[in-house]
Amino acid sequence: MTLVMNSTLSTNASGQPTSNTPLLGDGILGFIIFDLMIGTIIIVANAFLLIAIYRDPCRCLRTPSVFLIANLSVADFLMGIVSYLRAVGWIYSYCGLSSIFIVNISQYLLGALSVLAAGLTLVAMSYERYIAVIEPLKYPLKISNSRAKIGIAVIWINALVLSVLPVSGLPLAVFSLIYCYSHFAIPAIALTAVYIKISKTVALQRQELKDVRASLTEANRRKQLERENRMFTAFVLILLVFYFSFFPYFIKVHILYFCSCRTSLAYDVYHHITNVLLSVSSVLDPFMYAWRLPKFKRSFRSCFLLCRGRSVVVPLGGTTSFYQNRTIFH
Repeated sequence: MTLVMNSTLSTNASGQPTSNTPLLGDGILGFIIFDLMIGTIIIVANAFLLIAIYRDPCRCLRTPSVFLIANLSVADFLMGIVSYLRAVGWIYSYCGLSSIFIVNISQYLLGALSVLAAGLTLVAMSYERYIAVIEPLKYPLKISNSRAKIGIAVIWINALVLSVLPVSGLPLAVFSLIYCYSHFAIPAIALTAVYIKISKTVALQRQELKDVRASLTEANRRKQLERENRMFTAFVLILLVFYFSFFPYFIKVHILYFCSCRTSLAYDVYHHITNVLLSVSSVLDPFMYAWRLPKFKRSFRSCFLLCRGRSVVVPLGGTTSFYQNRTIFH
């Protein structure tokens, strides 16, 4: 993430090459509209997701995996704020005014926090899924709500420390390259290997689903396997979207520091597009939870109806009913 939004290629005090090719007015206006639109979608969607998790109307969202999903949603929410700050910078550029330092530094710090926390959270989510699928009997011993909360605290401390390193004097070039490899390239390779192993186990479980009979124990096992399969598929999709949104930025960093084409207008446009693509996963994540995970779908529906003044009945089975003007818990 660069602190300079619209600059031509020069060398700043820290030795960082920066791009100074100005975009045309219409191009800037397009980025302003897009950033405001994408920022609104991110903030509204992730705010609704966090509200649903906090209220937990169906009493099914107090698990380690959901806590990690909530943490990823917080990181995504910050990316929505970054989109607004980026739009403010574009507006100043469009009006021919110089950028505001506090806007640039806030955009950088929040953006770095968001991307760092999101990447580390995906690693934690992958570990949680690995234990759930590969070693289900050890899951209660290794994964718990308290351990998930401790892991979340470690994630944010790590993200905060790393995000302030460039501000403290570490050359941004060194930081960007270290971050790209330590928090994207190496984890991407490792997580891909992990998910390949998990997918093989999931394939065996799907075969088990075909072979089970109609006894009560096997029916419960089938429900559990189906639930784990849906969760695994959702996390794979989230990981793939993260790869898609971050890989162009990974390429941009290498072009910025190792390729003379960084002086071109094409690179300048690509630079701004990669910043926008970093927001893609933040937009899609909440919708993928609603699409792939039934308990989130039920919780979203319950929260929506509660907002309309209807009350929720939560039976022991976990399904919900809705009544006007009163709430009953069985």
